[in-house]
Amino acid sequence: MKNTQQFIQKPPRGLAILAIVGLSFIWCAEYIGSGEVILATRTGAILGTSVIWAVVFGIFLKYWIGMSGARYTACTGEGMVDMFSRMPGPKNWAVWLVLVAQLIAGAISIRSIASAAGVFINNIVPISSYIAGWLITIFAVFVVWSGTFEWLKIVMSIFVVINIIGVAYVAARVFPGITAFLNGLIPRTIEVPAWARLVGVSNNPWQEILPLLGWGAGGFASQVWYTY
Repeated sequence: MKNTQQFIQKPPRGLAILAIVGLSFIWCAEYIGSGEVILATRTGAILGTSVIWAVVFGIFLKYWIGMSGARYTACTGEGMVDMFSRMPGPKNWAVWLVLVAQLIAGAISIRSIASAAGVFINNIVPISSYIAGWLITIFAVFVVWSGTFEWLKIVMSIFVVINIIGVAYVAARVFPGITAFLNGLIPRTIEVPAWARLVGVSNNPWQEILPLLGWGAGGFASQVWYTY
């Protein structure tokens, strides 16, 4: 029997571990979608640090969902879409259900991200946010259609660094203090501020919290398509 140690690569040590951490940052950044960019920003702007517990709870739930999807794919060699196709009943009924629901949700979320990106660019350069949103959308379609993902990876890596720096800067600027931060980790009754109600936000805070729990930190759609 051959010595199996010659076929097993040694794990990285020392500074080489940073190479693994770097890849994980890229993966986590690509995992960020409309739930984090749109919903988390909106919920935080309206309810402030009082909903930090919801973010922690949502990430805890998504950990188990992510592990389930990853282990299923690793053990069976197929994605969750293939599993849905074998569910009892009419052929592929679950696949069609997922497709229709995700098509509608995807259109809404992509439109939200394009709008937010357009507003962001509008604050940097003198161009209409509407036009900027369309330019970003056309660029995304071009990248997907052309298949030039190598350049996209480079651009994404740069944006990941900018994103990390930006989040750290904003967090430092608006940090409410350690007491308010720790209080936000405790679930409690939350009231929607008066200024938010005046601009049309519902009095029910769960209308802001539940979408964040469902979409934040990678939702059902991510598990289905990533495993596929």
